[in-house]
Amino acid sequence: MTSTLAPAPPLRAAILAVVEKVYRRGGADRVIGLRASRGIDRAAGLTDQHGQPVTVTWCPSALACWEALISWDGRGWLVLLTDRTEEELGSGLLARFAQHRLQRPEPWDSVKLRFRATGVDRGLLRGSSGHRSEIAEALLRIEPTTGWPAVRAGVLNQDVVYGAVARHLLGITAEDFDGPAVLEATLTPELPGHLADLRRDGGDAITDATLDWLARKLGPAEAPARHILAGGATADLLPLGLALSHITASSPVAEREAMLAGARLEARLPAGFRGATAVGVTGPAAAQLRSLVAQSISAVRGMLGRSETRNVALAVLRRTEAILRAEQAPSLIAASDLLPGGLAARRRSLAAALGSDPDTVERIWREILTHPLTAERDGSDPEHVALRAAVRLDRWLGTRDVPTPDPGVGRLERAVDALRTHAHDGGWAESALGDLHQGSDDPENTAPLERLAGQVLARRRDLDRAFAQDLAPLAQGETLPEGDVHYLENVLAHTGVQLAHGASTGSGVRQSGVLVLLVDGMSAASATDLTRSILDANDSWREIVPINAPRRATAVALLPSLTTHSRTSFFAGSHQTGGQQQERQGLNELARQAGLPPALLFHKDDLVTHQSGTALSSHIAAAIADVPGTPLVGCVLNTIDDALDKSDPGGTRWSTADVLFLRPLLQEAARAGRTVLLTADHGHVVERNGHMERHDGTTSARSRTATGAPAGPDEVLVEGRRVLAGGSAILAVDEDLRYTPRRAGYHGGASLSELTVPVIALRPAPEDGTENGWESGLPEGWLFTSDQRPLWWSTRAAAPAPTGEPEAPASIPIEAGTLDLFPVEEPAVTTAPVTTEPGDSLGAAIIRSERYADQKRVLRRTPSDEAVAALVDELAGAPGTRLPLSRVSQLLATPIARTARTAGVVAQLLNVEGFEVLRLEEDTAILHVGLARQQFEVTA
Repeated sequence: MTSTLAPAPPLRAAILAVVEKVYRRGGADRVIGLRASRGIDRAAGLTDQHGQPVTVTWCPSALACWEALISWDGRGWLVLLTDRTEEELGSGLLARFAQHRLQRPEPWDSVKLRFRATGVDRGLLRGSSGHRSEIAEALLRIEPTTGWPAVRAGVLNQDVVYGAVARHLLGITAEDFDGPAVLEATLTPELPGHLADLRRDGGDAITDATLDWLARKLGPAEAPARHILAGGATADLLPLGLALSHITASSPVAEREAMLAGARLEARLPAGFRGATAVGVTGPAAAQLRSLVAQSISAVRGMLGRSETRNVALAVLRRTEAILRAEQAPSLIAASDLLPGGLAARRRSLAAALGSDPDTVERIWREILTHPLTAERDGSDPEHVALRAAVRLDRWLGTRDVPTPDPGVGRLERAVDALRTHAHDGGWAESALGDLHQGSDDPENTAPLERLAGQVLARRRDLDRAFAQDLAPLAQGETLPEGDVHYLENVLAHTGVQLAHGASTGSGVRQSGVLVLLVDGMSAASATDLTRSILDANDSWREIVPINAPRRATAVALLPSLTTHSRTSFFAGSHQTGGQQQERQGLNELARQAGLPPALLFHKDDLVTHQSGTALSSHIAAAIADVPGTPLVGCVLNTIDDALDKSDPGGTRWSTADVLFLRPLLQEAARAGRTVLLTADHGHVVERNGHMERHDGTTSARSRTATGAPAGPDEVLVEGRRVLAGGSAILAVDEDLRYTPRRAGYHGGASLSELTVPVIALRPAPEDGTENGWESGLPEGWLFTSDQRPLWWSTRAAAPAPTGEPEAPASIPIEAGTLDLFPVEEPAVTTAPVTTEPGDSLGAAIIRSERYADQKRVLRRTPSDEAVAALVDELAGAPGTRLPLSRVSQLLATPIARTARTAGVVAQLLNVEGFEVLRLEEDTAILHVGLARQQFEVTA
């Protein structure tokens, strides 16, 4: 039969495909006649899949075919390309050909060969109907230089073919071509150029087929996706999907704005989508848009969660905002829980509510924390840092009342309580105030933050003035109540010497030694930052406290709070004014009285090393390492005090990297197994646009002699044996008052920030890193402290109930799927109900129950019943029945590093049969009150 079809130009792949086809049919014939319009270039050296040489010869006539046959050496295969018909070649020549006829190359056979496939899926052939040979020939023409990838399953289908085109020619690197992956791939900047190259080199058929395949990966959203991709604006597909998500889910308040914006965006969609963007509309078109919307949100959230794609996702969100802004939909941007504009709007709403609406503040702050853009900005975005500080201070203002002044009974107790409270609470507020004063980048937030800062400073002034009125007993040196507040001159004798003696072990006393680090000018606020940087780095240090005073200790500086008074008195252990020589002599005398070897004290000049390659002088490192020979070593670090002259101590978040020599000193102490006593000689106040008053007899920026003008309302006259250099002085109380020219910060006055001295004891990790190692290294009479952060640092405390009875908190919802394996109805009861006795709390009733006792029997080590009851009760009364793990640490009296583990043990106690009475999520504990009552059979 004679063919009238014009032969196509042959391709190397087509020739090899025919050779392989003949080879698989078997037979001895090795001569193949192949219908073609011309010969091929670079035919020399061609081999088949089995390594046999393939000789290709162009034969424009029957005679040329005979000549090629005669001249062939008989090795491998001979392929004769000819444009002659079988009738023109004749039966004699055809008899020499394999299958006695001319072969016509099937392009898909060639494609199958190039992909090393065993078959071709019918769906691929159906999908290319109308362009069947065109697509196959294009695949052969545009084959990458490295070749098409081999088919894993052996069958060639659409995913294999078009996936290979997408990866190798369009630059799409997705492993799985699902909807979100395809949407992410459309953002590739080079994609439009690659599509243009594909259309030029491969033709329209292969290009359109690939775009159709990509669009089909979006499932129901195929039609709108294909329309947008066909328009060439590939990078707009995902932003447009996000823009539509804000329109189709708009609130009733912005319904008209959404309707108008949606009508304008419908012009970018196929004609059948008119009206499909309206809220609540149904039908196929609306369903397709909802699918595009859902996959767009999924794609961008996934990109935001990966560091390598986050910047691309941010660009998508900015493009989405630009689309909505161009369509005049600002309200949709502001209401967004995804766009940067929505985050900015929430921040403005939060700032506006500060100081007036605590419930709104907490609600918006939770929205900000769950916004996907917040995670990236938490530590680096000044706006977030300032607002976080503002929320904390807003909570603090709700918890700090100014004590009622009383010149009579209780002055000493009130003064001691003020010092303790400032160390445990006010110092954290001061730290937050430093963050707040970094300011806002948003002009709309500036005024609310300034207003809040003013409220905080006013409250601090009132607290300082109330404290100053009770300062007289501390100036006189009246005996302090037993506890965690000490006179500074007694700290070394009371604490430092005790730590230097070491720990009791089964074989006697093990000398551990102490390294006293006096950070000159370190306030309670500076200490909170510095200690957090030491403890948060890793579990290489833990804070310890005496068993009889389980909170961080506090000392009160000498008056005036100057280095020459306070630092010398600290090291001497008595009231002294002097310098470095007196400090060394005093420390040695303290060591002698305690029965210790001579102590060593190093100052600023001693610490400076001139040795290359070391951060600490060798003689200091040797002294720290020699625990038996020198159990008591002291070092004075001047970085913070020096900063008061020239830098910004209030805006600095102090860390081990900021205080010169601190990091190498800690490292040497850890190697030697020494306890570190971190303390100061006085605190400081920060310059915040204060005012200067000139007086005769000025002794420092914040103190003057008592011989001049009487004390004003922002000053205090102090007299007594702890007032050095004369026995009396007038001290500035308000932190905005100074007597000397402006500097970055000051000390010498009577504010809580200046007189409160933190006393922090730290133990290094044991060599084996085990909990037993930690415990055995504890000095006798000491324990690991719980988290020191105040509750308001992490959450707002519950408002007191209006009546004497505590208000029952609402139960929190259980997440979907949490209890899927269990019946919804009440579990079978095997223990007797626990009736709440008068005055009984939920926690007390639970620990008295038989079921709780049963739970304890299967656990080896559990917190005390009292601690568990206290945790349950505070959780039950907390907002949302949630508490941060910092508070859980305090209630369970567990070290920071072990809080999550100990809380997990409590969860095992309370979560009977898998029901989640207590749930732990990241740094939060959540109690389900209803389940707690049900599981432990607690009835009112």
